[in-house]
Amino acid sequence: MPTYSYIAEDPEKGCPSCRRGFDLRRPMDRAPLEVCPLCKKPVKKLVAGFNTPKYTKPLSVSDAKKAGFTILEKRCDGSYEKL
Repeated sequence: MPTYSYIAEDPEKGCPSCRRGFDLRRPMDRAPLEVCPLCKKPVKKLVAGFNTPKYTKPLSVSDAKKAGFTILEKRCDGSYEKL
């Protein structure tokens, strides 16, 4: 389940929790929150960055084996052989 960040639309009218902002784990198919669960004042969803892995080089066969992957090589007859 993803984590979403929310903050009060008007920080002066919100409770301490929504003034600072809070994180909430919710299923992706649910609509975003419109009010704070504690004080029922309007909140807005913050757009947050996300982290993606970056590889500077392609993985070699030995790197993939060290990471726990099974390496298969396709033969000319259409079958695969484990390396």
